[in-house]
Amino acid sequence: MSRVAPPVRASRLATAALAVAVLAVGFAAHELLPPAVGGPAGDALYATLMTLLAALLVARASPLWAGAVGFAVSAVVEVLQLTGLPAAVVARVPAARYVLGSTFAASDLAWYALGALVGATLVGISRASWRSGHVIVRHGYELGRRRRRALPAVLAVLVAFAAAGGVLTWRVGAEAGDLRPQVAQARQVLADAEGRVADDATRTALAASIDAATATLAERPLLERRPGDARRAGDLLARRVDAVTTSRLTLARTTAATARDALQPVTARGETVLTATDGLGADEQVRGALATALDSAAASAAQAADDALGDATDPTAVERTASDLVAARDAVGTATVALLTAQDAVTCPEPDQVWFPEGGHLADDDLASVPWAPGMRVRADVLPSLVQLDDAFRARFGSDLKLNSAYRSYDDQLAVYDPAHPNPLAAPPGCSNHGLGTSVDIDGISQPGSAEYAWLAAHAGTYGWMHPDWAEPGGRLPEPWHWQSVLTPTSY
Repeated sequence: MSRVAPPVRASRLATAALAVAVLAVGFAAHELLPPAVGGPAGDALYATLMTLLAALLVARASPLWAGAVGFAVSAVVEVLQLTGLPAAVVARVPAARYVLGSTFAASDLAWYALGALVGATLVGISRASWRSGHVIVRHGYELGRRRRRALPAVLAVLVAFAAAGGVLTWRVGAEAGDLRPQVAQARQVLADAEGRVADDATRTALAASIDAATATLAERPLLERRPGDARRAGDLLARRVDAVTTSRLTLARTTAATARDALQPVTARGETVLTATDGLGADEQVRGALATALDSAAASAAQAADDALGDATDPTAVERTASDLVAARDAVGTATVALLTAQDAVTCPEPDQVWFPEGGHLADDDLASVPWAPGMRVRADVLPSLVQLDDAFRARFGSDLKLNSAYRSYDDQLAVYDPAHPNPLAAPPGCSNHGLGTSVDIDGISQPGSAEYAWLAAHAGTYGWMHPDWAEPGGRLPEPWHWQSVLTPTSY
């Protein structure tokens, strides 16, 4: 017959086994059951565990004493929660919440009392059973041996149950750990994309997915958190993030293409001005600034070529390209005006004269012949209004407007300009509105007091024509015969 452990030693083994079982059941209750059930059950089992540990430490103590100690320890821990100390410890060591708790609740004391009573009962039963089993074994009864053999099987089942709960908890926790950085990234994507997406519905969908993922991460009983919930939430979140990124990229590409197209006429104008001012005496430093701005604009435009935009995958980079294009457009525009102003200061002596590089250099396609005045041409877009003015003039005076000058080429203007004259009638080449094709000189209106002049002064504005201030009586250079379209540019 095998040697049998003394009753005290056997009792301790039984108590230890019960403590392990209670610990496993308590952990499972906390994780698996809803709070309304798992909370009280966990409190009671906590006191039961404290009672079993007290009995384990003092093997010969009575069950009642062990129950009293278990309740006392549980109550002290509960009262300590009023100090905030357990909460501080839990904040640093989250796992400590299983031992110290975090929030005081007076009702927990009742559950501690119940748990301590259950623990004391288990201690008493355990000791009685092992003493009985010891006697039976010593006398050779088979029943005692069967009970002792059954105990490892029971413990194995309890340990397996606890292990399964642990694995399940670990898996859910691991998935949640993967989801948390995804949520943080998605929040950043959502914030960065505000006002930057082609379809705002993608942001709305992402916001909903973030809320759903956040709810998945909320602390709940394990039975309410199935394995795979966090993974599925993460997969949906990733798809929604991709949708927002794609929508943002679409808008960025469109914005960049629009900015690129808006830059083209500005750079074309700048190149025209830069070429036209070559050798005309404008400040070379100002010309150099425009050249630099044009080079920078060309580099920005190259980054926004259709193939480059199509290959781009980073919306931030494309947005930066669009911003660079806008900045380049502004820089070229500013540098162009600066050079125009510098050239104007050199070429046009009067403040009401404005130098334009196109002056006297209009293409034939931009000009149209005046039907009733052979050899006279004006800019094509102002001819209709001039025809209407002539129709009204003819209805009043019975004859067409007699034009003796309209568009003048650069050479034509150079031929009539006399720089030696103290008050030349013709402006320098590039400074005359005639070179822009928007002005005409009308023969026969040499005095402001004539009926024709008075009629034009009263009615020309109706048809989009005007008499400039400098040509008015008392102006810098009175010219009653000079009339110009309201489309004539007077500044940059």
